[in-house]
Amino acid sequence: MVKKEKERAEISIATPCDSQWAKRKWEDEPQPDDPRTPFQHDKDRILHSTAFRRLQYKTQVYVVHEGDLYRTRLTHSLEVAQIARGLAKLLKADIDLVEAISLAHDLGHAPFGHIGGEKLRELLEPYGIPFDHNIQSYRIVSYLEERYSGFKGLNLTDATLEGILRHHTPFDSEEDIKSAVPTETEDEVSKYFDSSPQPSAETQIVSIADIIAYAAHDIEDALAVGLISWDTFKDQIQKENIDFILDIIANELEQKMDEYKRFNAQATDEVLQKIKLRTLSRMIIEYLIRNVYKQTKSNIEKIDAYQEATWMKIRGNKSPVVAFPSDLERQTDSLVNTVLFKNVYREPRVMVMMQKAKKIIDTLFQSFMDEPQALPKITQSRLAEYFAMTERMKKSRVSRHKLATVVGDYISGMTDKYAMDMYQLLTQAYEKAL
Repeated sequence: MVKKEKERAEISIATPCDSQWAKRKWEDEPQPDDPRTPFQHDKDRILHSTAFRRLQYKTQVYVVHEGDLYRTRLTHSLEVAQIARGLAKLLKADIDLVEAISLAHDLGHAPFGHIGGEKLRELLEPYGIPFDHNIQSYRIVSYLEERYSGFKGLNLTDATLEGILRHHTPFDSEEDIKSAVPTETEDEVSKYFDSSPQPSAETQIVSIADIIAYAAHDIEDALAVGLISWDTFKDQIQKENIDFILDIIANELEQKMDEYKRFNAQATDEVLQKIKLRTLSRMIIEYLIRNVYKQTKSNIEKIDAYQEATWMKIRGNKSPVVAFPSDLERQTDSLVNTVLFKNVYREPRVMVMMQKAKKIIDTLFQSFMDEPQALPKITQSRLAEYFAMTERMKKSRVSRHKLATVVGDYISGMTDKYAMDMYQLLTQAYEKAL
C-alpha cells in the first residue's frame, strides 16, 4: 500500500515537452547549446515582449495614476504566476508552461480594465468585429507583436496558445470566448477548443490561480484604500456565509496580530492596519491553495488518472480536474461576485473613473475612425491598401471593417497613461502636438 502511494505521488500530470503540444507554427532554428525546454522558451519570449511591459501601466481595478502602490495588470500577472507555480509544483504539472500561460493571460486587456474592454467591444460591434481579451492576447502573441525577423508574433507552442485561449474565471466562460473568435482566425483557433473537453492541467491551474490572486489582493487593496471598511467587510462576508474567511479572522489572524504587537510594541495604528491586511491576504491565498491541492488530488484519483498519459485523461474529463471543493467554490464565488462586485468594482469612486475611461476610449476610437492619418506611422503601415483606395471605396463595409480592426488593436494596446495623454492631445486646443 505504501509503495503504491509512493508511486502515485511520483507520477506527473505535466504536459510532456516532447508531445504534439510542444510544436510551433514555424519551426525554430536548432540551438544545440540551449538547454531550455520549449515551454521555457515561451516564458522568456513573453517576458521580453512589448505587450508584457505595457501591463505595468494598465488597470487591474484602480487606474494607474490614482496611486503608485495599487496592483496593475503587470503585478497581478506576476502574482498569478507565483500562485500557479506553487500549485504546479505540488501537483507535478509543468512549471514553465504554467508560468508562460500566467504571464501572457492578460496581455489582451484594453486600458482601464474590464470597463475599457466592454467599451471597445461596444464600439467594434457595428463593424462586425468581436472583442475578447483572451482572443486579443492570442492575436498579440501570434501576429501583432513584432520582435523576430523570421515570423510574426512570438511563435509560441500550441500548449501555451491553448492556455491563453482557454483560461477563464467566473467573469467569463469558454462559450463567450469562442463566440468572440474573428471569422478570419476561426479555423486556426478551433483546434484549441475542439481537441478535448478540458484544456491542459496547466491551463486549469492558471485559471484557478487567477481567481485566488484577485480574490485575495482586491480585498487587501480595497480595505487599504478605504473603499470598504473593516466592519462592513466582516458584515458582508458573514451575510454571505463566507465561513473560511470568518474562521481565518477569528482564529489565525487575531493570533498573528497579537504576536506581532508583542514584538512591535511601538507600532502605530497605521502600521498595524497594513500588517493586518497583508497577513489576511497571505492567509487567504495559503488556505485556498491547500484546499485546491487536496480537491484536485482527490479528483485525479477518482478518474484513475495516476498512470501513463495522465495528462491526456485530465483533458478528456467532463469537468475541470483542478478545482475548489464545492462549498469553497460557492464561498469564493460569493466573495468575488457579491462582496467585491458590490463594494469594490461598483463603488462610486471607481465608477467615476470608469465613466471617464469610457469617454476617453470612445473619443479615441471616433477620432481615429474619422481621421486615420492621425494614427502613428507604424500603425498606418497596416493600412497601406486602405490609403490607396478612392474615397468611395474607403466607405465600403470591408474597408471600414479593416480600419476598425486596426484602430481597435491600436487602442487595446494602449496603457492607461498613453490613452489619457492621447485624449488630452486630441481634445485640448493648447496641448502641443509637435
